[in-house]
Amino acid sequence: MRHHRARSLHVLALAPVAAIVAGVLGLTPHALAAATKAPPPIVVTVDPGAGGQPTTAHPDTPFDPGAIGTNGLLEKDVDLDVGRRLASLLRSDLVDVVMTRNADTYVSAATRLKISIAHRAALVVSVHAARSANPATDASLVLYPNPRSAAFAQTVSDALDAQIGVDGVPGGGVVFGDAAWVRSPAPVATVDMGYLSNRSDAALMATATFRQDVATGVRDGVEAYLPAIIARRDAIRAWRSAHSGSLAEGSLAPASAALPGTNGFQFGPVIAWLAAIGVVGLLLLFRDAVARVLVVLIALVVRLAAGVMWLRRAAIRRRRRRRRVRTDVRPEQPYQRSGSVYDDIPL
Repeated sequence: MRHHRARSLHVLALAPVAAIVAGVLGLTPHALAAATKAPPPIVVTVDPGAGGQPTTAHPDTPFDPGAIGTNGLLEKDVDLDVGRRLASLLRSDLVDVVMTRNADTYVSAATRLKISIAHRAALVVSVHAARSANPATDASLVLYPNPRSAAFAQTVSDALDAQIGVDGVPGGGVVFGDAAWVRSPAPVATVDMGYLSNRSDAALMATATFRQDVATGVRDGVEAYLPAIIARRDAIRAWRSAHSGSLAEGSLAPASAALPGTNGFQFGPVIAWLAAIGVVGLLLLFRDAVARVLVVLIALVVRLAAGVMWLRRAAIRRRRRRRRVRTDVRPEQPYQRSGSVYDDIPL
C-alpha cells in the first residue's frame, strides 16, 4: 500500500515537469502549421476592360467592344492582351493574379468588383484604352476612383510614363474618375494606355512590343507602390527551397495560429498534461476509495434495475387480474313484474 502511494506521489510530482516539457517541445497542430506553412502570395486583381460580342441567337446579351481605333482595332482585344501580359509578369514574381475576365466575354462592372472583393485583392489594375472626339488628343492616363487610390495611381502613372514615353506616348498624369471602382476596399488604378482615336496611338497599340511595354510599366508601378510583393516573392522562394519535396505547399493550416509573445511555448499541452496526469495520479492515490465508490454505484444500479423489473411485472399481473374479473361477472337482467290471476278482475 505504501509502495503504491509513494509511486502515485512521484507521478504527481513529475506532472508539472512533464507539462512544461510538453509546452516547450510539443507542437500543437496550429504550431506545426506555423512552422511549415509557406508564406501566402499577395493577391492583385487585373481587370481587362470592355469584352463580349453580339450573337444572333441571343440578341439581348450585353457586350462592350470598347473604343474602336482609326485602324479598326477594338479596345476589348487590346485590353485583354495587355491584361494577360501584365498577369504573366506579376505571376513571375509569385503574385496571385485574379483576372476579372480571361476571354472575350462581357462582365458587368458590379461583377468585376465582386470578384475582386471575394478574392481580397490588395490592389486592382483596370486596363483600358481611351477615345476622344479630337483625333489629335494623345497621352496615357491613370484614373483613380477614390482618395485612397490616388497615391497608387500616381505611382503607376510615373512608372508607365517612364516605360512608354520612349515609344512616343506622352504621359497625361492622373485624373479622378472611374466610378465603377469607387466602392473597392483596395486601391485601384485604371490605366488608359493611349487614345485609339489617335492614329499614332492606335498604330502603337496594334503592336506586341508596345503592349508588352505597357504591361511592364504597370507591373513596375504595382511593385513600386507595394514593395512587399518582392519581399514576399523572396520569402516564398526561400520556403520552397527549404521544403523542396517534403511538404505540399498550402496543405497545412494558416501560420498565424501561434500565440504572439510566447516564443513557441504552447499552453494547450501544459494544461492537457497537468489535467491528465493529475487525474491518473489521484486515481492511483485513492484507488481503494474509488473502487468502493464504484462497487456502491454498481450495486445501486443493479437494485434500481431489479426494482424497475419488479414494478413492471406487478403491473402486468394487475392488468391480467382485471381482465379475468371482467370475464367472470355476468350482466344483470332487467326487472320484470310477475303476472297474477287478479290482474283481469275489475275492482
